[in-house]
Amino acid sequence: MAEALVADLCEKLGIRERDPKTLPGLTLAYIGDCVFEIVVRTTLVESGLNHVSDLNRIATRLVSAKAQAAFMKTIEDSLEDDERDAYRRGKNCNSTSIPKSATRVEYHTATGLEALIGYLFLEGKKERIFELCEPLLKEAVGGKGSA
Repeated sequence: MAEALVADLCEKLGIRERDPKTLPGLTLAYIGDCVFEIVVRTTLVESGLNHVSDLNRIATRLVSAKAQAAFMKTIEDSLEDDERDAYRRGKNCNSTSIPKSATRVEYHTATGLEALIGYLFLEGKKERIFELCEPLLKEAVGGKGSA
């Protein structure tokens, strides 16, 4: 369901019309934040969880800056050159608002992950989004709350 939704969004929005390499890192992160959240939430629903409190608790944990930063560290070595560039562009953005629940480094790393996801989405590389996110999603769904 999540992969089909992302594919439909790519097609309906005509995402190939803008070159993601020309967009600012925070713009990529803005899009990536939404896509990452959709992927996480739909994957959790597909797993059979149906209590909103459980869904929200797990999703909130997975999309937090702290969790995203930790996850990014696990996939960083598997990135292609263009993906590394998108990650760096997001990570190196100058942001003035850092959430209290994360350190500055965690926040910037999480922003880099979101920029990477946004870049891949706008490039139409939905399969790559799921390939990179698979370990995180398997852990979340496998433990149904242990993430």
